[in-house]
Amino acid sequence: MNKVVTMILVGAGNRGRGVFGQYALDMPHRAKYVAVVEPDEKKRNTFAQEHGIPASMRFEKPGVFFAKTDRVADAIVIATPETERLGTVLGAIDKGYHILVEKPLGCSLDETIKIIDAAKKFEGIFVVCHQMRHISGYSVIKSLIDSGRFGDIITIQHSENLSYHHMAHSYVRGLFNNDSMTPMILAKSCHDMDILCYLIGKRPVRVSSFGSLTYFKEQNAPKGAPAYCLDGCPAYKDCPYSVLKIYFNEDTDPACIRQMGIVKNKRELFELLRHNQFGRCVFRCDNNVVDHQVVNIEFEDGVTASFQMAGHNYFDRRITKISMTNGEIYFDLTEGLVKAYTFSPLSEEIIKPQGMTGSHMGGDKIIMDAFVDAVRTGEKSYILTPVEMSLDSHLMAFAAEQSRTQGRVIEL
Repeated sequence: MNKVVTMILVGAGNRGRGVFGQYALDMPHRAKYVAVVEPDEKKRNTFAQEHGIPASMRFEKPGVFFAKTDRVADAIVIATPETERLGTVLGAIDKGYHILVEKPLGCSLDETIKIIDAAKKFEGIFVVCHQMRHISGYSVIKSLIDSGRFGDIITIQHSENLSYHHMAHSYVRGLFNNDSMTPMILAKSCHDMDILCYLIGKRPVRVSSFGSLTYFKEQNAPKGAPAYCLDGCPAYKDCPYSVLKIYFNEDTDPACIRQMGIVKNKRELFELLRHNQFGRCVFRCDNNVVDHQVVNIEFEDGVTASFQMAGHNYFDRRITKISMTNGEIYFDLTEGLVKAYTFSPLSEEIIKPQGMTGSHMGGDKIIMDAFVDAVRTGEKSYILTPVEMSLDSHLMAFAAEQSRTQGRVIEL
């Protein structure tokens, strides 16, 4: 089938424009955006111009879009902040659009359950963007587990290691730095809760968690540090968090710049950082989310998993080690190698999965490919992350935060 899937984008920010929007620019024979919903006029018009969307199909708010239009496309991609997802998803269900929505589904367990309940009666394609399931390395691991050669899973050790500059950008200075929207374990590590469920294939039973904000506090600010880096900080030469060291390098992640809006050049970026939230001293922000957290989970049949998130690392990487009754599987996402060992017969295998390039190690493109194929064919088997499979990962994240703040084990 050669049908081009028509789509609406709600939220033309970093992920919306830079990932989901870019997919249609790269793959015009597969997908085309015909409408955009975005409150920021510059972002809205920039996206519309890139995709040839007429003025009549540019909208400021989801409510206005749903009220003024019937179903004008095959699918809708929702990349709004978490605070705006509930109403947008319910509106999309009501109009009958196939849906791809960013994770997490909502800011609270109540919102998440409302969406999943609404989805039970929805017959269309409904995907939650847990793209880690689609990364080829995890696909290889899942196939090894399912082969039976390694026996049964006893326990998993899994970690998400944020680079120091990623932590500073997103969770100290940035858009996800305060739990008034979502706790860190949900905003950043909902993927990790999901991948544990995917690999283990059983439901979680109990959760405990510990963690805190330890380092990015005002008492740790260098002597004489101003509120903004570019206001003449005396410690900038030794501070790894200086904006001059993070945002003006050849390898600076474009996603970091996109979160600041439409930035045309380095001079404009410099002026923005003099007063926007990303230019603040990391020790003088309004952040309150943790900078390290550990989570212990007990699954059905006594399977256990430990998860660690820390924002004090040299570079971003996830590491997974699975201990099984007849072997061990190890995967460092940055290294890009799956190492598999069996006890009987004694064996060692090193596998290099293909296609782990691009954003989220290729997962972003693959999940968009799967979504488009599912919409084109009506075949839901393309989808590894249907909405009903997202409940457990959200339950685990909310339970972990409850355990951390209340100091007790949470029964699921």
